Amino acid sequence: MNSEEKFEVPTATFTEKPEEYELKVQLPGIAKEDAELHIDGKTLTLKTHAKYQNPAGFKEVVTEFTYPNYALTADLPEMADPKTLAAKLENGVLTVIVKKRPETQAKKIDIL
Repeated sequence: MNSEEKFEVPTATFTEKPEEYELKVQLPGIAKEDAELHIDGKTLTLKTHAKYQNPAGFKEVVTEFTYPNYALTADLPEMADPKTLAAKLENGVLTVIVKKRPETQAKKIDIL
């Protein structure tokens, strides 16, 4: 990380479902090209680099918009299978899905 870069921690929600985990992260104003998602072991790292350019022919007079850079690190639970990680950025919300390892999922046992 560049020492001059400043990062904010985005708002996020991490939920557990019977077969998977879901991480939702709010990234307003961030395009998928400006986001990086990495997995190292069980550690998930997200970094964004916001970019904004005025449309051609427009000159900025006054602006109150900020486009912050975001950074988030999260450790996946032991039951998560990092090989199944999938991510989608849509309407300013990054959704990351990671399946639970099959051997850790709850199962119904038939009684004979």
